[in-house]
Amino acid sequence: MKKGKTAIVELTGKRGSFCVSSAISPKGRLLFRIEKGHITADTFIDFLKKVRRHHPRRKIIIVTDRAHPHIARKVEQFVETGKESFALYYLPPYSPELDPDEEVWSYLKNKRLKSHIAMWLAELKTLTRNSMRGIQKRPKLVESFFHKLDRL
Repeated sequence: MKKGKTAIVELTGKRGSFCVSSAISPKGRLLFRIEKGHITADTFIDFLKKVRRHHPRRKIIIVTDRAHPHIARKVEQFVETGKESFALYYLPPYSPELDPDEEVWSYLKNKRLKSHIAMWLAELKTLTRNSMRGIQKRPKLVESFFHKLDRL
């Protein structure tokens, strides 16, 4: 590519999607899950089960936004039946600044993936997985996502 020339990227026009769910703790732990499609109440429940498998003896406090899958009746029923394992709290509407997990996505997009161009969905998925694993291996970074709340 010659300097000063605009890069042209040809695409197939075919679209696809995947979603990434994550949970972080103030102690620097990050769990994530990548799956095909979009987040539903069922995929959110599956992710909550994954979190519980990683912390079987602890009561898990989930603080989340009010996205439709998170507030679904099915999710409420799941949490209610496992109330000894889970406590679910919702952030106020339109308040991403109160959600430290949003910092994961900001870091992922603006630091880890900013200079990468994925030609295919599978490539983007691999880049995302590797980037999330990189964040996962940096507990101090994950802890820092909570420090923004101290400044509010």
